[in-house]
Amino acid sequence: METKVKLLRTGNSLVFLIVFFLIAGVVISCSDDVLKDEFKPIPNQSWNYNFVPSFEVKVVDKQTSYRLKVNVRVTADYRYSNLFVLMHQVHPNKKQQTKRIELRIADKDGRWLGKSAGSLYSYQITYDKDYYFPDTGTYRYEIEQNMRDSPLRGVSDVGICIEPNKKH
Repeated sequence: METKVKLLRTGNSLVFLIVFFLIAGVVISCSDDVLKDEFKPIPNQSWNYNFVPSFEVKVVDKQTSYRLKVNVRVTADYRYSNLFVLMHQVHPNKKQQTKRIELRIADKDGRWLGKSAGSLYSYQITYDKDYYFPDTGTYRYEIEQNMRDSPLRGVSDVGICIEPNKKH
């Protein structure tokens, strides 16, 4: 009997977590007219220097201002209050730009700033509020971890969100 109850509790917890992540995904995700909103998992939640997730974004409107964001999920095992990444952008003409970004993920008291589900914390952090793409075409973004540790333990997923700013 105890085994059945334990299984039921585990099943209910799993359903709760799935529903929570679906709702959290809607709440912290980009708007409906998003160009890209994607996460990629970090193997074994240990981000090595040589693992650089990439994302392709097709831009058809260079007259619109966009909000550029980094998506990240960390576990309670993550040891730092910030996360430095290098955001590489490769233009359709192959021109490359790199920007170093500090993602604040905990306050000075050590409290996580993201949305939590158990021991997983999700963040969507804006790093450019008013970006205009210089041209149309397919851009590639690559996210490289830029911390001292390799592997960097406790990082579950990383990604990007690119959405147009609302016109007044």
